[in-house]
Amino acid sequence: MTDNNGAALKNHSRRHCGIDDMGQNKFLESSYFDLSFNAVFPKFGTNKSREIKRLIFEISKIEKCEPSLILNSIKDKNYASVKKILLQKRYPKNFSKIKSNSYYLPKYEIDENLKADLNNSPFDPKNIYFENGAQNSILFDNVKKKFPKAFFKEIPSLKIFSKEKPFSIADYNKRNSNLFIVKEKYDFFKRCPCTSGAANCGYSIMNLGMGCPYECSYCFLQGYQNIAGIVLPYNIGDYLLDEKISGAVKGLFDYKRIGSGEWTDSLVFDDITQFSKPIIEFFRNKPDIFFEFKTKSANVSNILSIDPAKNIAIAWSVNAPEISKNNEFKSAALEQRLESAKQCAKAGFKTAFHFDPIIYYKNWKDGYKQTIDMIFDAVPNDSILWISFGTLRMPAILKPIIENRFPKNEILNAELLLGQDYKLRYDEETKREIYTFMNKQIKSKKSKAIVYLCMENV
Repeated sequence: MTDNNGAALKNHSRRHCGIDDMGQNKFLESSYFDLSFNAVFPKFGTNKSREIKRLIFEISKIEKCEPSLILNSIKDKNYASVKKILLQKRYPKNFSKIKSNSYYLPKYEIDENLKADLNNSPFDPKNIYFENGAQNSILFDNVKKKFPKAFFKEIPSLKIFSKEKPFSIADYNKRNSNLFIVKEKYDFFKRCPCTSGAANCGYSIMNLGMGCPYECSYCFLQGYQNIAGIVLPYNIGDYLLDEKISGAVKGLFDYKRIGSGEWTDSLVFDDITQFSKPIIEFFRNKPDIFFEFKTKSANVSNILSIDPAKNIAIAWSVNAPEISKNNEFKSAALEQRLESAKQCAKAGFKTAFHFDPIIYYKNWKDGYKQTIDMIFDAVPNDSILWISFGTLRMPAILKPIIENRFPKNEILNAELLLGQDYKLRYDEETKREIYTFMNKQIKSKKSKAIVYLCMENV
């Protein structure tokens, strides 16, 4: 590529900037852009066009400039040269350090009808589907009282009901309209599905349902869940009889840890399920095991009505204020979470906090320092059992899903690189900088909490 062409790409951001993301999306999708692109690169095939269009879009989104400006600044017609200069522009920090297969450049396709509904409306399912036997459960009675206007229908089983139904992003967007009350038979308890090759902390999971009403832009469930609704088990008693519970391991800790919050938020539905009460009473008599409720909610009224147990931890996923505001929609505000943590600590419960995912952005140090300060201002130091750190990572397939559901997101603007496990992550230098900074901030609080990394091999 010529020097003039490189200079044009470096300086294009000085003009035509400031358009919003919707304008970029509409422009790139337009037939005019395709015609312009084909005129500039008439000999590019499908795959080459896909990669170049993807890079143009991502650069235009980051710099808030019209894609046409980038396209028209390219004078060279050689595919390899064009791709090289665009990759250098898109990945300035890592371009010279990484392998060519570290870039993920899928076809850019945006359907405006797939945007997530970010209205902060309460969970109010229109349809309640239940398996036989649910009618005799406390959960069923609570659901009937909570949602008297919903349509109730018995189904033979969730598996049969969902077997032949197609599932799409549009179905995921409608999940809050459907609630399934089922008898769980298999997944009561399992080891945490830690990433292959990562240091395992020994955490074990009690699965209290599937699906979450919150809309976090980075949530892995939007690329994992294949049921168009929220699934809650009515047979909590069977969970507490599972013989696997006694087989939990210690891992990095001096005690066993079991928690919920992997496939759904631990407490968001607790006013309906009231699961926290039998769980706390059960583990109260198992002092060698700590049980953790992990949440982004402020739904702790049931917790506060129960006598505290020394081996129960109420944990909150937290983030920098700016990241929380712009990415964790419908969940409790950061201030509400910390007020709930304060109340639980005052009542005698232990607490914990999870910075996961930590997201790299312009003012990330200021943002995460502010959250750490807020935590230690709100909660007594000696009540915090553990704090975990985990940086943003995701299966590659999640990237286009996020783009469609959250077109204004900025978390994908970072240099996320493809690893051997086909997940997108920050580079090692960035992660090391983040973890070093976060650990230093926690140490400055003279915290006695155990600090550990999640899904990392360092």
